[in-house]
Amino acid sequence: MRKTAIIFTVILSGIILSLPACKKTESTDNTPSLQGLTINEAVPYVAVGDELVFNAVTSALSVSKGTKPSVIGLYWQVNTAKKDTLSRDVRTENPQFKYRVDTLGTYQIACYAFATGFYNSSVITSFKAIDPITSLTGTDLTPIANIDGKDWTASNMSDHDSGASYKGADVVDTIFGRFFTWEEAQDICPDGWHLPSAAEWDALGNDAGALMAPAKFLDNRMWEPALGQEITNNTGFNAIPVGYLDTTASRDRFRRFGEMAAFWTSSDSASDPNLAQYRFILYDNPEIMKGNGSKTSLALSVRCVKD
Repeated sequence: MRKTAIIFTVILSGIILSLPACKKTESTDNTPSLQGLTINEAVPYVAVGDELVFNAVTSALSVSKGTKPSVIGLYWQVNTAKKDTLSRDVRTENPQFKYRVDTLGTYQIACYAFATGFYNSSVITSFKAIDPITSLTGTDLTPIANIDGKDWTASNMSDHDSGASYKGADVVDTIFGRFFTWEEAQDICPDGWHLPSAAEWDALGNDAGALMAPAKFLDNRMWEPALGQEITNNTGFNAIPVGYLDTTASRDRFRRFGEMAAFWTSSDSASDPNLAQYRFILYDNPEIMKGNGSKTSLALSVRCVKD
């Protein structure tokens, strides 16, 4: 979410509509600005057909200098098209804007507060509209991969009763899977399946490329392999680099998306009972890597093995 102070002119059907604001013409201009407008930030991905609701918080609007204007207006814009104007006084209201996403693509929702004699206060949030069925390509569509006589799930688990969606966007759960702490992962696998042990993971061998899928998300290649890294996915495992979640972080909780795939094992760490073993694949390493992570603060992808 980004805040700017601008003067905005909207062109509708060939008619120029200038909303109340003063035009800054010289560097010595002392025109005051509205400031402090906020809206709820959009999740990064939504499904086509979803109706989104945005709330403008205007009660905290202030001015850079002078007296707060007696009347403040508000308008909304989707990409380059002005969608809604509220001319009434919104100084103590929190107006709402609803928008139904009708096509695939990237969207920007902008909100502007304006008043005569003041520069606008503006805020923008953005998201992508996707199709959860077709937006990921390049993976084996078979739901089960038989690897050396054992059946593995061929996509990341996405149980909706626990775990976390990538950046809160549950529309991508079926694509990326959810992120689970080790404790949550114990109950994710369906009846007749189980969380694989470290030994079962090691039985897959050491060829990371055999597990990596040449997948594209929204036509963008997910793995960007280093020179010499060969992606074959000849096991049908369909590993994609969705990274991991640090549950203790206050911001930037989802990390290394596009760089690594990381999966829990059912095995404790040999050195610390608070840690568990996991396996991970890096975009620039041809081998399957080993690690130990916190059972409670690290959330990873999960695959299951048939009993």
